[in-house]
Amino acid sequence: MKSYTNLYILLGMVTLVHFVHLYFIQDEEILVLGCWVVFVYFAFLLGRFSITAMFEERRIKYAEDILSSYTFQKSLVKGLISYYHLQISTISEVKGLFYFSKAEITRILGQRRDSFKSIIGLQIEQKLSILADKEGAVAAQVQESIHSTVSENVLTLFKSKDSIIKGLKATIFTESMSTFEVIISDK
Repeated sequence: MKSYTNLYILLGMVTLVHFVHLYFIQDEEILVLGCWVVFVYFAFLLGRFSITAMFEERRIKYAEDILSSYTFQKSLVKGLISYYHLQISTISEVKGLFYFSKAEITRILGQRRDSFKSIIGLQIEQKLSILADKEGAVAAQVQESIHSTVSENVLTLFKSKDSIIKGLKATIFTESMSTFEVIISDK
């Protein structure tokens, strides 16, 4: 229906131009100018809807592209934020594991150290006990040997009939008695 209307308008214009040319315009250049003006008018009249539709189509396409780009950026930012939070939580979990591992290793090493100390202490105590027993046995042997040697020498000295030894016996007896008196008086 619209195309018929445009066709009638076009035919009317051509008739009008022809009429104007026959009666008013005698120059072809003015006729070409008039045709050009009529052509531009009809091109604008008929083409404005298609150009407007084309611009509207492009506008809608650009709007959709911008909206999809914005939506993509928004989802990308949300994804990056969630990845960041995941990364932070992973780092904190790893730190927690390191602290837990460090605490456990410290605890285990402390237990091992304490166990090692007690084992070393027990072993040193056993060795010292063995050494003390051996030292006691050696001291007892030395004391027994000294006792028997001194006893034999004193007995030999007291059994002797020599006059020098008799004076020595009296001196020893006097010193021994004074020592016993000192010991008794101290108690």
